[in-house]
Amino acid sequence: MFEVSRIQHRAFGSLIRVQFADNYVLRLTQAEASSLSFALVAVRDGVSPEREIYMSPIASDGAFIGTVCDAGMSIALPDGTLELDWPHVGALAQALAAAIA
Repeated sequence: MFEVSRIQHRAFGSLIRVQFADNYVLRLTQAEASSLSFALVAVRDGVSPEREIYMSPIASDGAFIGTVCDAGMSIALPDGTLELDWPHVGALAQALAAAIA
């Protein structure tokens, strides 16, 4: 589904690596990971009326595009979408927050 880990980058320092598919990895700065985590929790909990979360991380070639649905979130991948229900959206937010130093 997804995997979150910390990596070291020679120019950016400590980054958060999020792998959504075999061929789709995003590298987030700690500030980006924090912002994304907060945004995911806000839409999950209904605090934010946003229907889409978009982020173009500075250390990645790709972008995070998540569309809010009734049952969770649909994350755009190069070859389709990854459907996350609300518990998995929460798990992603928690994994991002835990990876921040």
